[in-house]
Amino acid sequence: MAEEKLAYRWWVLAASVLVFIFTFGMGWTYIVMVVPQVRADLGLSLADWGSLWSAIALGTMLAAIVGGVLGDRFGIRRIVGLGVVLMGAALVLRATASGFLSMYVWMLLFGVALALTFPNVPKALGMWFPPREFGLANGVSQAGYGMGSALATVLTPLVLGLLGGWRPLTSLLGFASIALGVLWVLTVKDRAPATPPADGSHRADAGESDLGAVAAIRQVLRVRDVWILAGCYMLFLGGYIGIIGYAPTYFVEEQGMTPTAAGFVLSLLMWAFVVGSLVLPTMSDRVGLRKPLYIPGMLVSGACMVLAAYATGYSLWIVAIMWGLLGGVGPIAFVVPLEMDGVGPILAGSAVGIALTAGYLGGMLSPIIGMSLVEINPLAGFVFWGGCYALAGLLFMALKETGPRAG
Repeated sequence: MAEEKLAYRWWVLAASVLVFIFTFGMGWTYIVMVVPQVRADLGLSLADWGSLWSAIALGTMLAAIVGGVLGDRFGIRRIVGLGVVLMGAALVLRATASGFLSMYVWMLLFGVALALTFPNVPKALGMWFPPREFGLANGVSQAGYGMGSALATVLTPLVLGLLGGWRPLTSLLGFASIALGVLWVLTVKDRAPATPPADGSHRADAGESDLGAVAAIRQVLRVRDVWILAGCYMLFLGGYIGIIGYAPTYFVEEQGMTPTAAGFVLSLLMWAFVVGSLVLPTMSDRVGLRKPLYIPGMLVSGACMVLAAYATGYSLWIVAIMWGLLGGVGPIAFVVPLEMDGVGPILAGSAVGIALTAGYLGGMLSPIIGMSLVEINPLAGFVFWGGCYALAGLLFMALKETGPRAG
């Protein structure tokens, strides 16, 4: 029986990768490649688009703690499955938007549904993988996000005409996500972690916390490093969400690139992120420490983000590859809650939910601040978002080391 469970963890990882490819990667990213079409269709300004893009982060910020607590209380099978189905439904509804207000509501709903899913996928991996494979599992799953985003940036300009515009494409992605959510519910099981907490505050057979929602949040908030990690998430996700929402538009409108060429550059970035996510968190497992990889990776990745505003031609390709490759340290931040004293896999959903609340607060404010800077000088946005990455790396220095070799 133990061998069957051990082998089963690979299906949990495969299902997580599918969620990250189709629902997170493609479902979230495709729309940045059709901003001109959406703006023309709905009569939007660039500032309006910044508000719409930030609505996803706002929805996730409002619901991330609730999503994490629900995952801890009711298990990952039901809550992740529900979140993926609702993300698909939000996409289907987004395809019916008739103006700014309705588009904002469906973007916000997508973020709320994402909040049910995102905090609990790392938890699902923590339920099934041993601590020595936490970096590997989270790196592979988030590489799925890079794959989905890369496919979205390349394929969206190519299939837009074939499908008849951004609305049919949105509906297609929505129905695919709904089907994936149903698959998750039918095939992914809950399980208690191999090393349960000493206080016994969980259901030993299902990996569900017996703590009430308020008690779980209180316990997690007593952990000092949860607050520090929340700051790292706020800066990292703020920088990423801000730059991805504007970079394709910048490359087309300011650098004179075609949409296909801009998509190719973003694709290079995302495929490099896939490689980085596969290699760097796994290397972190082998080294047994998290800081030596995460901190320099974020600093250099932030610098590359700024350079991307100046580089052209082949030099831009190189910068994009370095940016994505070293940004592959990002999944390490999702490993840390699984290893924290006082948190662990059982309460990881609550801890990640709190951190994601801060992260998507950054993701909500960053596009608004960044787009305001862009209207003054497009380069200022790149400096702002790259600075967010660098500060995330510096703040990570204040965390207690949690890797397998931590003293």
